[in-house]
Order: sequence, then C-alpha cells, then structure tokens
Amino acid sequence: MGVLLPLSGPEGQPLYDAITLARDQINAGGGIGGRPLELILRDTRLGDIMTYADYFVRDPRIRVVIGPYTSDEVFQVSEIFIKNHRVLISPTASSDEMYRAYAGTGGVWRTITNDGETTAVMMQHIKAHDGKYVSILTINSSYGETFYDWIPYWAIEQGIAVTGAETYNTTEEIPDAVGRLLTDNPDFLIFIHSGEGSEIREVISSLKNVPSPPKLYLVYPDIDSDSRVWERADSETLQALLDSGLWKIDTVSTVSTKVPDDTLILMQKPWDLQFSEEYQAIAHGDTSGYVPEAYDAVLAGAQVMARFMAFPDISPKTAAMTVLTKGTGDSIPRTVQGIQAALDEILAGDIPILTGATGPLTFREEGTDRLIPWYETYQIQEGMVREDPIAYTRTTKSDVGLLLGLNESPDPAPDPTPHPPGEFWAVIGSLSHNWENYRHQADALTMYQYIRDQGVPDDHITLLVYDDIPTDTRNKKPGEVYHTPSVEEVRKDAIPDLTGELVNKGMFLDILTGKGSQAGDPLLKSDENSTVLIYLSSHGQPGGDIVVGDGSKYISPKELADALTEMKESGRFGQLLLVLESCFSGVIASEITTPGVVIITAAAPDETSKAATYDSELSNWLSDEFTSRLITILREPEFDGSIRHLYQNVYYNVRSSHPTISRGCESIDLPLTLFFGGTYDASE
Repeated sequence: MGVLLPLSGPEGQPLYDAITLARDQINAGGGIGGRPLELILRDTRLGDIMTYADYFVRDPRIRVVIGPYTSDEVFQVSEIFIKNHRVLISPTASSDEMYRAYAGTGGVWRTITNDGETTAVMMQHIKAHDGKYVSILTINSSYGETFYDWIPYWAIEQGIAVTGAETYNTTEEIPDAVGRLLTDNPDFLIFIHSGEGSEIREVISSLKNVPSPPKLYLVYPDIDSDSRVWERADSETLQALLDSGLWKIDTVSTVSTKVPDDTLILMQKPWDLQFSEEYQAIAHGDTSGYVPEAYDAVLAGAQVMARFMAFPDISPKTAAMTVLTKGTGDSIPRTVQGIQAALDEILAGDIPILTGATGPLTFREEGTDRLIPWYETYQIQEGMVREDPIAYTRTTKSDVGLLLGLNESPDPAPDPTPHPPGEFWAVIGSLSHNWENYRHQADALTMYQYIRDQGVPDDHITLLVYDDIPTDTRNKKPGEVYHTPSVEEVRKDAIPDLTGELVNKGMFLDILTGKGSQAGDPLLKSDENSTVLIYLSSHGQPGGDIVVGDGSKYISPKELADALTEMKESGRFGQLLLVLESCFSGVIASEITTPGVVIITAAAPDETSKAATYDSELSNWLSDEFTSRLITILREPEFDGSIRHLYQNVYYNVRSSHPTISRGCESIDLPLTLFFGGTYDASE
C-alpha cells in the first residue's frame, strides 16, 4: 500500500504513527490472506508529489494509495492514479469539490468528513441557539472557500440571513475585516481559520471592545478543556525540537487565549478510549491532527485490497465501490481479531462492516464520502468546553428556496391581447476566458448546441465566446471543448459570431440594444413580436456584478436591467427569457422588473454557483452544475412542460445552490418550446 502524505515534522509524525499502528495491527492478526501488509512511504514534505505519484503507478504491487494531504493535491495527482487504475484514500482532504469531482468514479475516497456536510451541521447548531443573522470570515484558501461557498446554502435551508462575508490572507487583515462585518449586527460571527491560534486571538481581541458583540462560531480550534486556544512556536522551531528528541507538545506553547462564553464550536469527536491508549503507547509526538482518520484510511485500504485479491479480474475501483458501500450485518469491532475476521470474510466473498477509530467504515452509495460523518458540537459555558450535541440528520434540499424563487405569488392574469407570434432569437455568451474558466465556455457552447438541435438557424443565434480554450497549451485535446468527459464535444460544429477581445461589456450590451453589429448589420434582429433567449455564463461577484474578461470589467445588475428596459421600449422583444449562470445571480433577478421578462438564475443572491463534471484527464471542470442539470432536463424526451415546470425540476436537481426565478408581468406557465426553440416555429 502506497502512502503519499507528509510523514515528518509536527504535522507528519502523528500521521506516520497512525498508519504504522494500523499496519501493525493488521499484520498482528495475520495480514491479508496470510500476507503481511507493507507500506511504501513517500514523505511529501521532503519531495515532489508528482514524482512520487509516478513512482507509485509504475509499481505493479501497489493498488491502493493513502493520501494526499490536501484537496488541491488530490486534484493535482488524480489523473495519473485514475488513469492507471489505482485507488486513493485521503484521511485529510475535506473540500466538497472532491465529492463533486469524484463521487461515482470509485477512484477517490476519504475518511475525513466533507466540509460541505460539516457546514450543514454548523448551521443547524446556530439555528438551535436562535441565530437569525450570521457573518462569515474565512481564510483565503481552498479550505476556507468550501465554507464560504456552503454557509449561504445551508443558511437558506435554516432560514438564517447572511449579513456579510469576508476573506483574509494574513492575521493583520483580521481586525479590519471583523470591523466591516460587524456593521450589520450579526448574531454570530463564523470564523474559519488556518489552524493558527494567533488568528483566533486576533478575532477575539477585535470583539472585546465592541458593545453587544456577536457570538463566535469556531471550527476545529486547537482548544483545551478550559476553553483556551494555545499558540505554538513557529514550525522551524518545532522541527528543531523534534529533531533534537526534546519535543514535547506541552512545553512549546507560548501563549494562550481564553475563548469567550457562549462561543459555539464544532470539533472531532473524542477518541475512543481503547484507540487512544493504543496510539499513546506508540506515539512519538503530538496526538492532534488527523490520527483517527489516517488510521482508518489504512483499514479501508486493506478492505479494498482484500476484495481485489478475492476477485482479481475486477478493477481496484470496482473493489472499492463494492466493499466500502455495500456492507451488511452488524459492525465488527476494531480489535486485532476483529480486523482479521473482517478481512477473512472479504476474502471469502462477503462484505462485512468493519468499525474503525472513527466509527463504522461505511460510505455513501456513490462513494467518496462517509455515510456517517465524524464530528461533535460544543459550547463554552462558564469558561469550560461543554458538550452541546446536535443530532446528525442527512438533509435534502427543502422547499424554502423554491418558495423564495417563486415569490409565493400567483401568475398574473392572462393577457387579453396575447403576443402575436414572432421569430425566435437567442444571444448566448460566455463572458470569461482563460483555462481555469473552461466550464463557462463549455456551458455556453452546450446551450448553443442545444438551441441548434431544436432547429433554430444559426443566423438567429448570436454566440459570444472568447474561444481561447481550443488553442490553450494545456488542452490535451487541441481544437476541442467538452461538456461531458470524452463524450460531448461542443466546439467543432459551433460558429461563433464574436471571439477574443470582441467579447466585452460594451459589445454585449450593444447587441441587446441593437447597436452591436457586423458590417453595419445588427447581430440581434428581433422586433416587438420576437421571443428572445439570453443565456450568460461567467463569474459573479457579491452584489450580482457579472465578471467580463479578466475581471477588470463588470456588468452590474442595474446595467443589465437598463439594457432590458431599453430593449422593451424600443420594441426588440415581445417575450424574453434571461438565464444566468453565475454566482450571486439572484441579485439580478430581483433587480429586473421589465414587463415580458422571465429570469432564471443559478444561485440565490448570497450564494455561489458550483462547478460540476470534473475531467481528471484535462484536470479541469467541464460544466457548472446549474447549466448541466438544465440541459439534461431539457433533453429528456418525456419532459414537455412550462417554464414553471422547468424551474421546479432544475431547483430540485441542483444539489449545491438555490436557483431562483423572477418575472415582471409575464406568466411562467408558458410552454418551454416558446423560449428554447423546440417544435415551436414562431414564423409560421
């Protein structure tokens, strides 16, 4: 079994101790099928992770690899492991992006809890303490980004308002960020930190002199039972102490900060007493970090290896999907004898449930994430850390966001003079560029392809894409753009009207208002009887601004609203559907009140829209979830409904945001074919 983790220093030593404890207990019972488990160790703290990954895939003995340490590293190495049929099990990479990228593949797993799921528990915890308004302060990292993305989602589900969100890069930036967040008087300040005690100290200090400060919510603080957060010496000093053999965790703390009463905390559960004693007997240093998860990653990996040994004709990924998701019967206890019994049953073709240090090693049906996350909630009371349990319940999206999207208002009365049939026109644009924004152009090209497939002629579609993805040097499939890995190529048959620097803010707004042209001929030739579809994909900023190009230009909600009003007043549409794929796009829906306009957005006003469909070969996201689900529903042969039905179906099928819908005086019970081409021929 390969190990691709930091294995030295104050962070790595506990991981090393945990995985070797698991190995020794497996081997003490007889190994796997009578063969001892050998760990092939590569310390990522000391060498290049890609060099190590390449070594592992060249070693035919290795089918399972424990690691890597961070979610970013998982994305970095996943292609080479998946391509070479290896299984990764990370004990430490917690970003929700991993679930969205790898669930269902069987190739990437983790024993740590998904941060997206952790966020759901946090918001339930705050709701239980009558929280109504929260602000968010997160470290500017992929770890912090998960919480930044998910807190607004779960706030909507719990009926909690997000009053503000800030990120920080250094401890020095924290006081000013806190000051800005407090201007809206939140009940709770949720603080997602990097793990440094000095950052928590800075937040607490920033709140001390504030009248009626909000309560704090801390995630995984390094705190003792007396509610003190300890700041340690810098990493170089710790390493020197470790190398000297003198390192003792209780002797290197330099200063502590008392966490105020009523602070809510989410942390790992207390260790099982027997496991704690076993670990302490062999530990060479700190007991903090991801010790139980690392230990359990080896146990999970051993089960995959046993299944593969029992059925060598299947792939390791298939072995993992079977043995980790389909266990039945009572849980087998975590003892040397229990571990051996579980492995023997697997070798015999059965699928037992083995208990690890973090509980039963059972995973979701689609893989990647644990079925039961491992966490505990606490509250500081009278200067002590007290248990404050919140029962875990796996939640699905409720109706609350749907009701917000529909505004709980009835459709307007039927228009006594319905719009005369006119021609159908579409403006489809991706306003971002660069390789990391691949998905935005793929989204727009896919919507273009769908409209073309409905029989709409190309001269009735205006397509704007920067078109740098096909020629990017990182594109392993030159000239091609995919929306589904290796299946749905969407660029070769497209005929863009505008590419490169012509895809800009001014040109887009001019196209809508009739000024944007080619050789003096307007690109959009709609009139007062026309039905118009506008689809846009790009980044969005808090406040609803749509990013254009490299991010130096924006289209504000007001600018877009003004353009639609001008279109209406100058007779450029009878009915118009605006579809927005961007973060915070719900702000725009609330800004536009132009008669005859319906707006469907990817996300609520305070919420981000999430990427979907990760291609490990291209090392990139190929779509956004909202657009992917929208197109999938539109393509279903049996789906033949109204805009209302489309919105409701998209709402429930988008896992990670709350799409919204808004309209002026337009009905949303009009047929889909009116707004997406389809069998409706407006010219007949």
